[in-house]
Amino acid sequence: MLIADKDDELLEVLNENGEPTGRFEKRSIVHANKMYHNEVALWVIDKANQRVLLQRRSPNKKQNPNKLALCAGHVVGNETLLVALQKEAKEEIGVDIKQYGVKKIVTIKRTEPNNYCFSHHYYILQYIPINELKIQKEELSEVLYLDYNKLKEMVKNNSSEVVFSWNAEYQKLFNLLDEIICK
Repeated sequence: MLIADKDDELLEVLNENGEPTGRFEKRSIVHANKMYHNEVALWVIDKANQRVLLQRRSPNKKQNPNKLALCAGHVVGNETLLVALQKEAKEEIGVDIKQYGVKKIVTIKRTEPNNYCFSHHYYILQYIPINELKIQKEELSEVLYLDYNKLKEMVKNNSSEVVFSWNAEYQKLFNLLDEIICK
């Protein structure tokens, strides 16, 4: 049985430039009608070993089951981006990221078949041992650290193992990550 995403959450509808319209719609309506909305994503970076924390989505997820992804989610209602990011990190991996000096990387515009959004990417430079993470079993089946360059190659090659697809927006994101992780 597939787990239905939180279709009744209200998301703020954005215009194609990422500006708020003042309109809120149910998540299911936003996705069905290709409406832009905000999402947040967290890169947990183990800089010393040039690795990033990824999570494998549950096999029961409606979207992208079993694929590797970031700790990420929708900005619901009137949440700020940072509040949404903190909520997702706490819910999905059991980490309070306030203590780690969260920094913004970039906002990318995504236009995928089931997801038109502005994805706001943040990072923390902190190795957090896997055994200290408390994963949300409904959302995830595992968490792991993966070599950053291996992940980048997987994305460039449009690997079916990851949720990312290589395009100009992701190239911009990875160029910025190169500066953060590899320098």
